Amino acid sequence: MPFGASHKPLVLLAHSAITSFFRSIEVFGSENVPTEGPIIFACTHHNMAVDPAILSNTIPHGHLLHYWVKDSLFKNPAVGAMLYNAGNIAVDRKNKDNQKLFRGTFEALALGESIGVFPEGTSHTEPHMIPLKDGTSWAALEYIRYLLGTEENKGAKKGKRAVVVPVGLAYVDKAKYRSRVVVYYGEPITMDEYAEQFLSEEEGASRIAVKKLTRRIDLEMWRHTVNAPDWDTAFAAQMARELLWEKESDLALANFVEVSQSLVDLFSTTSNESISSLKSLLVTYRQLLVSSRLSNASLTDIPLPQTLDPNAKVSLPNRFSTLWLLIKDSLAAFVRLPVFFVPLIFHLPVYFVGTLGATLVEDELETQAQMKIAFGLLLSFLTYPVMFFTFWAVFRQLPLGAAIAAGVVWLLGRYHAALIDENYEGMKRLVAAWRLLIGVWTPRRFEYSLSSFLASSNNYAPNPPKIAGLPPQTPPEKYTKPKRLPSRVLVRHVLRTRVEAARQLARVLFELEDKDPQVSASFWLATKYGGEVDREREALEQWEEPFPRGVRSGREVVGFLRSKGARLGGAKDAGHWAASSGAETELTEAEE
Repeated sequence: MPFGASHKPLVLLAHSAITSFFRSIEVFGSENVPTEGPIIFACTHHNMAVDPAILSNTIPHGHLLHYWVKDSLFKNPAVGAMLYNAGNIAVDRKNKDNQKLFRGTFEALALGESIGVFPEGTSHTEPHMIPLKDGTSWAALEYIRYLLGTEENKGAKKGKRAVVVPVGLAYVDKAKYRSRVVVYYGEPITMDEYAEQFLSEEEGASRIAVKKLTRRIDLEMWRHTVNAPDWDTAFAAQMARELLWEKESDLALANFVEVSQSLVDLFSTTSNESISSLKSLLVTYRQLLVSSRLSNASLTDIPLPQTLDPNAKVSLPNRFSTLWLLIKDSLAAFVRLPVFFVPLIFHLPVYFVGTLGATLVEDELETQAQMKIAFGLLLSFLTYPVMFFTFWAVFRQLPLGAAIAAGVVWLLGRYHAALIDENYEGMKRLVAAWRLLIGVWTPRRFEYSLSSFLASSNNYAPNPPKIAGLPPQTPPEKYTKPKRLPSRVLVRHVLRTRVEAARQLARVLFELEDKDPQVSASFWLATKYGGEVDREREALEQWEEPFPRGVRSGREVVGFLRSKGARLGGAKDAGHWAASSGAETELTEAEE
């Protein structure tokens, strides 16, 4: 399975695409990746073709990857030829005939090369990883048999056993333009622990060895990703994170997975009524944001108490404050516009076509980023040549006119990349300010009833397959997008719920710090941060058992969040507001 001439150009093209779409991609655990193969990289799969693009462009030590690709993509002669030339290996998912797959895989591994696989089997949008297929484990262990040799392959082969390196991709928002990505490379898993049982002639031994290896891979991938038992828990954790870290960039990507999983675990604590009530409120807040086409980040100009003190008086914006907000954001946009105007004009068609691509798959969140990137790339192939020939027409009389034109196009692209984030965020704030103005100035009689909104906001459809790593009492659910409503009929509800959610979040966290109850925790976080693990369920060698659960100290969790930058303010004495019972808070609203 040689790498043809198309492999590196495709990787470079993918690099250009993902760095244009995402604001930052940070890599951790590079030291875990061996400098030499053979290696099988087992990666999470939440974002279609974007996942292999990120994997190939973040992999340490210059490893090139042969990917397992579903055979249906090879049916088109031109596409099939390109995929084969790039070194990809076809997977027969329909007939489950692994002979061709394993033959290509073993030939590549025997040359000391690397394989890229996605053990979940398909890209998906779930609040957690889905059960892994056993194909990765079968390949890694069958390769040992291949090296030992049989009559069919004419004796033992030269080469060493492969290792499996688990990879976790965590997206802050996988479909959002200019979002962020964190990539974790876990410690390599050797086959030494599983080889003897796999090669045993005892009936069923090989299958058990494969299942044990799959479980180990599953466990390591879960450690490096964010997994929630259901969508309500995932959304509550997301909104809590956005309230505690006012700007997305305030939370370092190095801490993103552990912070997000700690919040998910917190809202998985079903025995605490305060946490359950807060969870419900945060989910309502998110539903209102999505339905009104607003985001928490776009509301940062509307103040909340800097320490989220729920006793602080907070005024919702009145009509004139929303008008001032619109004027301020408009002025800021117009000040930036002259500097950004030229790259904006040249790139507007790319933005438009990329957005159009996303609308074609509006109900498939895992496909939206791929479509935005693909459509944007397609138009870029037209836009940049047009830009080049336009500038060449201007400079063609000069001795190096073509080189100057190419340089101008390159500089324009770099100039655009340097300015896009500030202008894009400014544009979103301006749109949000306009929607706030309309919503606050609209008479109250047109306001949509919150109870009616909640009654019609059933975002979930049951989807009950068993997930090995999750407690059985929390079956997964399939997410469907909330119905969009005119923002003007929901804006007041958004603003009120935002304030109340921030207040209640602070109150719950300070109560946890004061009373120090135990809260639910993923067992790897419980182990790392001094918690306890449910030993009765800690049967990691039993592949059919769910992962054990753990608990952490409430005080430790709050201290952990504060240490990572959560804006809770300093710890107060024993008599601070969070400890007072029945304290009433005031929310003022001047809407005349």
